[in-house]
Amino acid sequence: MKWRKLLVLIGIFLLFLGVGTVCSNMQSQLADQILQSRGMSMESRIVKAKKSQKISTFIKWLEKEYPKESIQLQLKNKQNSNQILIWAQNRDLAYFPVSSGRFFSADDFTSRVTLAAISSATEASVIRTQGNSYLNLDDSYYSVVGTLKAVPYQNSKDYYLTTGEKQATANGNLKNYTIYVDASSATISKIASHLGSYSYWPDYVKRNRQRRLTLLMPEAILITFMLGFGILLVSLYAYLTFKGAEMSHVKGELLTNLVLNKSGRFIVFLILESLGAYYFLIWKAYFGNRMALGLILAGTTVIELITYTALLVYFIRKMRMVNDGNPS
Repeated sequence: MKWRKLLVLIGIFLLFLGVGTVCSNMQSQLADQILQSRGMSMESRIVKAKKSQKISTFIKWLEKEYPKESIQLQLKNKQNSNQILIWAQNRDLAYFPVSSGRFFSADDFTSRVTLAAISSATEASVIRTQGNSYLNLDDSYYSVVGTLKAVPYQNSKDYYLTTGEKQATANGNLKNYTIYVDASSATISKIASHLGSYSYWPDYVKRNRQRRLTLLMPEAILITFMLGFGILLVSLYAYLTFKGAEMSHVKGELLTNLVLNKSGRFIVFLILESLGAYYFLIWKAYFGNRMALGLILAGTTVIELITYTALLVYFIRKMRMVNDGNPS
């Protein structure tokens, strides 16, 4: 009986690892999609600049006309396609998945200092000294604050620089950049009108709109299947616990107390397995959002505890009915 319980406990721990691994794959796929679209939403557009205008002048106009609007601006250099300037207001860019460091924050766009973030496969000159990294562009050095997560089958060589009204990167002309704007449709239309141009969907928006519904469906089905298997394992453990208590030849309330005592140990083991799986997974797997992993493991634990408790209550009630001579 004991070795069977041990096998079930091992199976439950492997189940926690499996559910966590699937969760990691889901987050990794979402992160890959974010990187493939360079952190832009499905509302983003490309705006052609027909006016000759400095980047700093354009940003100043945006800040004046839309002070409360959530806007992200990405300017892809036409001469150096791997260079992308980023400016944002009223928007947290922390969702950019990084393998080390961080991505840009709101303060980075208002300061005078330009910062850099690089892809893992960048071919730009990066100098590392005294624990810090610097991007070298034409003998100008920019502090690297983060390295983006690698995307499978896509060796992106992009690197990102902040820009802002007070930064040197804003001295360029908009005509030298492909302009990506992420904001509301109405705001994008007004921006296009201001630049004497029009807007259109980037290829990644068209592609990701088609993929979004099917991207995570296999993983969701797999998690559902694994939860069902976990319920079977817990049911087996509940049955083994009750049968083991019955074999002790204890009757009545003593049997109930014995079952509860054994159940207490199982609950402790279950919680410890869940915690162990959590720390092992965040050590070995990718998670952009660790809270999501914690919630899914906690949810799995709760479902298994409810199943285990419900079955034990059923077994105990059935035993009492038999002992009372009323098996119906």
